[in-house]
Amino acid sequence: MSAEVTVNDNLQVTLPLIGTLKVGGLTPPTIEKLISQRLKEGQYLLNPEVSIQVRQVRSQMMSVLGEVQKPGRFVIAGKMTILDALATAGGLTQRADSNAILIRRSVLKGSESQRQEITVSMGQILDSTKDDIDLELKNDDVVFVAQQKLFYVFGEVRKPGAYPMEPELNVMRVLSISGGVTDRGSMKRIRIHRKDLDQKIREVTPDLGYPVLGGDVIYVDERLF
Repeated sequence: MSAEVTVNDNLQVTLPLIGTLKVGGLTPPTIEKLISQRLKEGQYLLNPEVSIQVRQVRSQMMSVLGEVQKPGRFVIAGKMTILDALATAGGLTQRADSNAILIRRSVLKGSESQRQEITVSMGQILDSTKDDIDLELKNDDVVFVAQQKLFYVFGEVRKPGAYPMEPELNVMRVLSISGGVTDRGSMKRIRIHRKDLDQKIREVTPDLGYPVLGGDVIYVDERLF
């Protein structure tokens, strides 16, 4: 009644007579007792002796992609978090966004799987006072770091140029970041050029509380004399 079986993605094995048995998280001696108990309960054997040997351990793997120095697929060595994964991939590039995205596939009943995306702020996982923020990685997890999103300010501002995005950014904050409007500029003559879903550029005349998105070009025009 010997059998060589593989633990599937649901952490189960299929054995002769017994059928499907969940073994995830159990030690070999515990599994031996469980199989022996099932054989007795099924009245297949009176006094079964069960021995288990682990023939091969399948490495748990994760991937780190995007704006890291050495993107690729890596072995999960013990307990690894998102921060550990980024360090394994050589750290971030200068163009890296301030957020990391953890992409995880959870196996549901049967063969169905569900894709889950969890966004984690770099500032949060670097905060040593918040131990519960940095998530522990599982097999086949993907950590993705996108390129930093920028907005652009031109026209009658004191410091025109490209700037990194901030959470809940609006026109008032943009003017503050770019040094404010010059003496020739008009707070009432501000335009935003933005690409829509069809990649067409549309022009918006915003108020000071209008939200600014990544890729927006904000132009401050001169006063009308």
